[in-house]
Amino acid sequence: MKRIILCADDYGQNPAISQAIIALLEKKRLSATSCLTTSADWLEQARNLESFKNQADIGLHFNLTEETPLAEPVSRLILKSHLRLLNKKAIIAECHAQLDLFLQGTGRLPDFIDGHQHVHQFPVIRDALFTVYEERLRDNQTYVRCTYNPNSLLRFQAVGYTKQLIIQLCGAREFKRQLLARQIPHNHSFSGIYDFENAAKYAEFFPQFVQQVQEGGLIMCHPGLKEATPSTDTIANSRIIEYDYLSTDKFPNVDLIRFKETLK
Repeated sequence: MKRIILCADDYGQNPAISQAIIALLEKKRLSATSCLTTSADWLEQARNLESFKNQADIGLHFNLTEETPLAEPVSRLILKSHLRLLNKKAIIAECHAQLDLFLQGTGRLPDFIDGHQHVHQFPVIRDALFTVYEERLRDNQTYVRCTYNPNSLLRFQAVGYTKQLIIQLCGAREFKRQLLARQIPHNHSFSGIYDFENAAKYAEFFPQFVQQVQEGGLIMCHPGLKEATPSTDTIANSRIIEYDYLSTDKFPNVDLIRFKETLK
C-alpha cells in the first residue's frame, strides 16, 4: 500500500471549504490541510482545527493573489516576478503578517508552508520566503511544499499536462535546488494537478495521481461543500466533485501519512 500525504488546500477561504475539510479530517481522508489566513473569518474557522493538530499537518497557504494588500492576478505575478519587479521587503512583511495570523488562530507555527496558486516558488517571492524561513520557521522544522517533478515534462499524455508544464516553468526546478542547498525539509514528489474544467473526471484522475506520485509524496486536493449563496469562487463546482469522491468508498486503498513519517 503506497504511503502518501494528501493535503486539502484553501482551508479558511470560506465556510463551505472549511466544513468539507473538517468532514474529511473526521473521516481520516486527509493527512494535511493548508490554510488561508487572509480571509475575514479565519480566526473563527481556525478554532475547528484544534482537535486535528496531532492527526494532520496544518500549514500556511501563503497568499499573494486574493484578499491581501499585495494581491495581484497570478498571471501578473508570474510576469513581474520573472522581471524582478516585485518588492521583496513588502513580501517579507506580508509573509510575517500571515504567519502572525496563523499563530493567532492556531496558537503555534505551521507544520509546513506553501503558496496559493504556487506563488511561493516564483522568483523574488521565494527569496522572501527563505528570509522568513530562517527568521521564524527553521527552528520549528517547518517543511515546505515543492512542486518539482523532473519527469513531468515528458509525460505528454498526463492529466493536466499544460498546467503542470506552466508550474514547472515558473520556478519549480530552481526552488527545489535552493531547498536542497539550504537543507530545508520538503516533499520529494508532488501530484494532484488537473484542469478544473475537467473535474467531472476526477474519479478517473485521482488513481492516476496516486500512481504518479512517489512513495511518501504529496497530493494536493481542493474539496468543498455546496455554498448556501452564489459563490465568487471560480472552482466551486470542482470542489464539490472532489469532496464527493474523497468522502465515499471510491477512495483508493492508500496509507495517509504526515510528513514526519516520510523521514522514517
